[in-house]
Parts: sequence; structure tokens; C-alpha cells
Amino acid sequence: MQAQSLLAVVLVAGAGRRMWPFAVVRPKALLPVCGQPNLKRLVGQLRECGVEDIVIAHDRHSRAALACVADERITTFAVDGLGGAAPALAAIWRQFPQRPLLVIPGDCVLALCDLKDLISGFSSGAAGATLVAALGGEDPRRWVCAEVQGGELRAIVGHPREGQYRWTGLCVLSPEACRYLERAPALLPEVPVGGMPAAEADLACAVSLMLSCGLSIHALVVQGFAVDMDKPWHILQANMAAAQERFASADGDEIASSGFISPAADIDGQLILDDGAFLGARVRVRGRAWLQRGAVVDNGAILEGDIVVGEGARVRHYAHLADAVIGPKCIVDHAAECTGVVFEGAYLYHYCHVAGVVGTRVDIGAATVCGTLRFDDGDKVHNIGGGREVPPLGSNLAYIGDYARTGVNAILMPGVKVGCYSCVGPGVVLYEDLPDRQLVLVKQELEHRPWGPERYGW
Repeated sequence: MQAQSLLAVVLVAGAGRRMWPFAVVRPKALLPVCGQPNLKRLVGQLRECGVEDIVIAHDRHSRAALACVADERITTFAVDGLGGAAPALAAIWRQFPQRPLLVIPGDCVLALCDLKDLISGFSSGAAGATLVAALGGEDPRRWVCAEVQGGELRAIVGHPREGQYRWTGLCVLSPEACRYLERAPALLPEVPVGGMPAAEADLACAVSLMLSCGLSIHALVVQGFAVDMDKPWHILQANMAAAQERFASADGDEIASSGFISPAADIDGQLILDDGAFLGARVRVRGRAWLQRGAVVDNGAILEGDIVVGEGARVRHYAHLADAVIGPKCIVDHAAECTGVVFEGAYLYHYCHVAGVVGTRVDIGAATVCGTLRFDDGDKVHNIGGGREVPPLGSNLAYIGDYARTGVNAILMPGVKVGCYSCVGPGVVLYEDLPDRQLVLVKQELEHRPWGPERYGW
């Protein structure tokens, strides 16, 4: 199949309720992946695959997503009130009835090799092709799963008790298959007893109908990665996977002509320096580091594991990064320590220790500490969208929403979430999630007594 014949539809609608506290001020499609919104990353991947025609399907929650791709040649399509992804896709297809649809969820972060495999795996004589991902150690009851046999998709099953593959939602549908989008049921038919499917004509419902009507859909197993950014810890998975893809694509070190590496730096690993990136004196690198345009790492900073320092960010004065993605324009300074993902413009300064996901423009107060080890050595159970679950990774990390802040000596206990626009006051030990737009302070009781030299017999 020629990529130029495909019409790519990127789905960015939805409120992202399971992604709290990171989908309050943005749709999930704009969550950052190695310094850029995922939607922009997806559009770039589509262009690299040769796909020319792209439609962004959005609703009232996601119109902000259009601004980040305003300079691209794309079509926008409002899907408010259409009742789900399937009828929305049907409405788009009716305008282009001769075109196969390449459907991509806007919150999916995938390897370029897998997108190319999906496009090449669809032939003009097939009804469709889709990507499935091995579940590994993840609980199938948390996913819409796929049954695969002999390279063919046999069933889409909602949150089964047993499963081998997760359905990614990425697929190519022929014009013949697209006709079934209009007939998609409002409930996914294949669920376990007591499975309680949501009442929505989702794409999975339409694909299940296609299979029951005898259409053949090829199933390709993900070889690189495909992360559905549905919950806060998926931001960690997606960013680290994308960083690893970038390092693997480089042929050794890649140093731009305007990049600088001090001869007094101690380097043991791979370096990628974009234009204007600066690696200064006494910096120690033990692993792989990607400094994006204009990033500065200087004066004894320590980088361990896989590190991305975003455009214009500064990491200096013995700051310590370990397996971290630091967003554009961030400051990590004066012996601050960080592991995880930090969004644009956050400020980590002076002996703080942050482990987890930190939102946009968050101000981390001096000596703020994120605890990561519980006294019982167990994992935090998270409340997500009305359910309770233990994440496969990141259960004991902190999740700090956009535009939040912490005071001096604040302590965030393992697994807590801080809401958007909220503040953890100085000296607070936070044991429970803090909702959006809340300030929590320590109530201090003081006792005053007489004091002076006469107390010592003078």
C-alpha cells in the first residue's frame, strides 16, 4: 500500500479523566514526549512515512491541540456530539469514501518502525490491519485486548481476565471496512461476564462488528513500542521509550557543529548534542545523554542512565539526573536531584529530590523530597478514574500537576498526586492526593516562655 493513498485520522478527543493531574489544562495528545507535544511528534512520523493527508478529529476538550500543528497542512474535524470514535470516523470517511483510513489515537506514543510496519502490512485487497502489543506483566483486566491467531485478528475483548495482547487502537481500514463504522454498536459485545462495557460506540466496537461479519484484519505485533498514555505513569514509559529510540537511531555520538563539550568533562557513554548545546566543565556522564538545542549542562552536574535535557534547559552546579527527561526551559540547579519526567519550564532548585512526573511551570521548593520507598516495601495502590490499581512501574513515584508548587522542606510520601494549580506548603508531609486548586499548610502550635541569662544564674 502506498502511504500517499492513505488518509490519516488522529483522534484527539476525550477528557482524559484517568490521566489526572496532567489532563486538566491540556488534552492527552499534547502531553510532552522528549520535549515536544505527542501530536506534533505523530504528525512528524506520518510525514516521515510519506503520509500526505492528515485529519485531526477533535472535540471541545481538545481544540487546544490544533494550535501546536497550525503550521502543518492538516484538516480539522469537530466530533462533538457524535457519540464515539466510530461515528466520528464514519463522518470523516463519508467525505473521502474512496480512501483507506489510517487511524491513530493521539495519546499513543509509538516507534517509527511500527508505524511503517502497519502501513506496509496493509494491502489493497485486505479489509484492514492493526497493531497489537504484548501485555508482558500487565493486567489484561485494565485493557481492551486482542485475540490473535496466525497473524489474523480473531476478536477484540474488553478487559478480560486472561489475555496475551493489548489492542493499541492503531489500524488501517479499507473503504469496505469503513462502511461498518456507521453500524458500530454502542457497547463492545466481547466482554467477560460482569465486564460492564462503557456505553459508547468506540472504534473497538466497530472492529468487533467487522470481525463478526467475516472481514479479515491482519494483526501485526509491535516490535518497538506503543504506549497508550492513559494514566500518569504511562508518561514515564512513553518518554523513556522515545529517548531510547533516539539513542538507538544515532550512529554513536552526534555532535552538532555549534555544540560544545568541555575538555574538563568526564564522559563515559553516548552523547547527542543539538545546535548550541553546551556540556561544561566537571560534568560527569555515565550513560547516554541527549542535549537538545541550546541546552546547558555545566559545573559538576551528574548525568546517569538515559538523559534528555530539553531545548534551552539548564542543569548546573552539581545537580544530579538519573534516567530523566527534562523539558524545555527548565532549571535544575544547585545539587537538585531528579528522576523521571519534567514538563516545560519547571524549576528544581537547592537540594531537592524529585522522583516522578512534574508538570508545566511547577516550582519545587528547597529541600522538597519525594519519598519512593514505603516502610512495608510495598507498592502504592492508586485511585484512577473510579478504580483502584497498582501500576506496573512508578507506583511509588510522585505525580505533580501543572502550575503547582511546594514550599521549603515539603515531603511527598510514595505515590501521592498533587493537583493542578495546587500548593504543598512548607514543612507539610503529604500522605494523600491533593485535589486541584488546593493549598495545604501545617497548623503550628507555639508555646512562649520567659528566657534570658537569668535562667543560667546570671
